[in-house]
Amino acid sequence: MSGIKDQDRIQALRKRLYERGRAAEPASKHTLSDTEHEVARSWSDKPRQQIDAVKKIAQKQVQRTAAQYTAQDTSTTVEAVQNTATQETSMAPRKKKRGYRFKLLLAGVLFFVLAMGISSTLLIIGKPTISGENITLAVTAPFTIGGGEVLPVQVGITNDNTVPIESATLIVEYPLGTQSASEERNELFVERLTLDTVTSGQTVNVPLRAVVFGEENDEKEIKVSIEYRVSGSNATFFKEADPLRFKINSSPIIVRADALKKVSSGQETEVELTITSNAQNALSQVLVKAEYPLGFDFTKASPEPNSAQNIWIIKNLEPEESKTITVTGIVIGKETDEYVINFTVGVPNERDPFSLASVFATTQTAFEIEQPFLDIALEIGGVANGEVIIEPGQQSGAAIDIKNTLDDTLYDIEVEVQLGGNALSDLDVGPPNGFYDSLNNKIVWDATNAPDLRELYPGRKTRLAFGIEPSSTVKETPQITLNVNVKARRVSESQVAEMLLGTAQSVIKVSTEPVVRSDIGYNSGIFSDRGPVPPKAEQKTTYTVSFMAENGTNNMGDTTVTATLPPYVTWLDTTSGAGTMTFDPIQRQVTWDAGDVEANAAAFGSFQVEILPSKTQIGTTPVLVNEQRLKATDLFTGTVVRAVNAAITTEMSTETGQPKENGRVVE
Repeated sequence: MSGIKDQDRIQALRKRLYERGRAAEPASKHTLSDTEHEVARSWSDKPRQQIDAVKKIAQKQVQRTAAQYTAQDTSTTVEAVQNTATQETSMAPRKKKRGYRFKLLLAGVLFFVLAMGISSTLLIIGKPTISGENITLAVTAPFTIGGGEVLPVQVGITNDNTVPIESATLIVEYPLGTQSASEERNELFVERLTLDTVTSGQTVNVPLRAVVFGEENDEKEIKVSIEYRVSGSNATFFKEADPLRFKINSSPIIVRADALKKVSSGQETEVELTITSNAQNALSQVLVKAEYPLGFDFTKASPEPNSAQNIWIIKNLEPEESKTITVTGIVIGKETDEYVINFTVGVPNERDPFSLASVFATTQTAFEIEQPFLDIALEIGGVANGEVIIEPGQQSGAAIDIKNTLDDTLYDIEVEVQLGGNALSDLDVGPPNGFYDSLNNKIVWDATNAPDLRELYPGRKTRLAFGIEPSSTVKETPQITLNVNVKARRVSESQVAEMLLGTAQSVIKVSTEPVVRSDIGYNSGIFSDRGPVPPKAEQKTTYTVSFMAENGTNNMGDTTVTATLPPYVTWLDTTSGAGTMTFDPIQRQVTWDAGDVEANAAAFGSFQVEILPSKTQIGTTPVLVNEQRLKATDLFTGTVVRAVNAAITTEMSTETGQPKENGRVVE
């Protein structure tokens, strides 16, 4: 009815606008009617009755409204009222649709309630079922334990299902580096324990024991889970317990590194590493690993490393026992540079014995590079702090120059020259002032035999001299090594060692001494020679020429012997022996490439030549091959060595059965 009322208001507004200025008509009064109208009382009434009732109401309303407006307005109003009545009439059948949906909704609710009731009944009184929630895994162990000690672990498995679980397997995952408590050196990673069947309501307790390692305050965890099957199914089910977490409250190893805090660049220094057992039981196969910085040049270690230059294996370490490793090296860097050496001690990996599986302890030592406190120069034959090459039998003068480069005075300086090498001869070492310790092969200077070493002021310099000659009896690669170590004391500063160190090194190498020899023969068995002996003028005679390159104490490489032939000698291009022989007809030069010749060995080569003496050579012994020159590389010293042999003539040795003057040309 709201549509009819809105239309009435619109028509009244329109009428007032069109009749502006006219006197308003008195409003008519109506009395309320008590007429009763019959309408539908229930859902079962036919829709047509409802429509008739609505139409009657609409017609009466139209008649009351139409009397107030003009005929034109009345027709519009009646049409609107009829439209409204039609809309209300069309809405009437929807009540039936709403009733149908309500019935469907009611049926759905009843079905849902019924399904819930049936499923609940089956859950309470239905067939037996199995769930992982009904399996309890309880893992207990001490919260803290010492590294290297046995950790007792208790695992409890409870089956609260109504059916048994079958083919049960307990899976235990240990932290890296854990070892078996019953089998020595057996590393544990993942352990699988067969439990077979666990019946309904049964609790199975599984005790475990493992040796755990780690640094102090390290937190570790053990993971425990179970795999199982149920009867009638091939599927494998899985249940995991909360990880068991524990803490290492003490390390089985105490490690300490001691070294100088400040060193000079190029100075040799020592780092002393002490490993002490803190475990209740003996430890075996303890791995120690060092990590050197780029500025640290490893020299040696005691004991020697088991792998490379930085890995040691301590086979056995009893409780409270200590082992010491001393590492020696040279620190090289710029002033104020800092370098750190890290040391790690732990358990070796079972698959790689030189890598760490678990860490016991770590430590480090740091170096700070400071200005060199001493400028030390070891000079031999004019070469300082380097390699000196001398010939066999040559004596060398050596000198040590020491200069204080600090702003502080140095006191009580000690200088030691450690001699070594296979060519060292006690009798040929002659220090003018220092003491020569022949038992330990070293020369020592201090304030007792060199007063300048008692006190060395800033910028001052002192020199110590001695002579040395290599032994001539060494058969192979003779050399002498010289290592200078200087100790001095200065007023102690914060974090500065009171005793300062300085070093210098040099080596004397003795080069090899090769020899080239030559000889001639006639029908000596290598080649067949022809022609008269002694040679006759204007007649051809052939000779066999032999070269020998004899080596000294060091191996030689690229050994060559060259010689030229006189114009009256012809190269026959017949050769034999080591290497290769060639002839250059332009230079008339014979070249023998003998190659490598080992120490204390010799190489031989032969070739054939022909001589045609002239009458002007009658009564003379002509030169057959001019001077021979040997050149080779000493593979020990890296230097070039040479040797020369005089020219050879047609005169052969009488030891071969030839008469005297067998090389003199006759007519």
